[in-house]
Amino acid sequence: MGSRRFRMLALTSRQLDSAVDDLATGLSSWRLSHFLAWQDVKQRYRRSTLGPIWTTLSFGIQIFTMGFLSAFLFGAELSKSLPYVCAGMLLWALITQILNDGAGLFVASSRYITQIKCPLTVFLLQTIWRNLIIAGHNVIIYVVIALFFIVVPSVSILLLPLGLLLVVICLSPMALVLGIVSARYRDVPLIVTNIITLLFWLTPLMYFPEQLGKKRFIADYNPFTHIIALVREPLLGGTATLNDWLVVLAITVVGWVGAFLFFARFRSRIVYWL
Repeated sequence: MGSRRFRMLALTSRQLDSAVDDLATGLSSWRLSHFLAWQDVKQRYRRSTLGPIWTTLSFGIQIFTMGFLSAFLFGAELSKSLPYVCAGMLLWALITQILNDGAGLFVASSRYITQIKCPLTVFLLQTIWRNLIIAGHNVIIYVVIALFFIVVPSVSILLLPLGLLLVVICLSPMALVLGIVSARYRDVPLIVTNIITLLFWLTPLMYFPEQLGKKRFIADYNPFTHIIALVREPLLGGTATLNDWLVVLAITVVGWVGAFLFFARFRSRIVYWL
């Protein structure tokens, strides 16, 4: 039994080559994934008068509600809590949508996968592009709040593009693995949704880490705290710590090594699971 399981998990050079070719071709086809992402956004708001503005309005209402609630419950100044909550939720929305969409990644694209020969990573990039476009709409809310409260960014704002890029690269293997597993087990998206709901309360989004006192370790040992810090701190005029960068970089490297091996092993089976 043990040797049989080992053979099932073993990777052949052909599987590794196919996975590398899929990743390389998928990255070179970024225009296709970008086009598919734009089509998704347009389709979502087809025949809508305001279109994507609805997303921005919904996000704005959520931010103002959470910001005022945070200031009331935790006794923070509104001028600090509202920009803090908005910057954190801006990235949290991107994280949750990438992971949630990743959980249904290949199932949602099954009509393409089963009919045409196309790199599977194109659909991963499609998910990333789509959520970056939506996040771009939501940035408007933060700009308005930052201007109102005169939030002055520091020189670390120059690291914001690099931080956002690292965050996206860090989230990509998570979405890829979730997409593969959910193609086989359709209960995975529901499990992911519930886990994300739990992580929301364990991540310093509505409260500052120092407000936890002796229980600050809850935030410090939460990887999403460090992921969010790479983007939130530059937006608020602060600087992400070296520890934040190292933690996210370590998660990215380990995540991609594991995701690549997992993808290489089960890539050929995805189409049959759909």
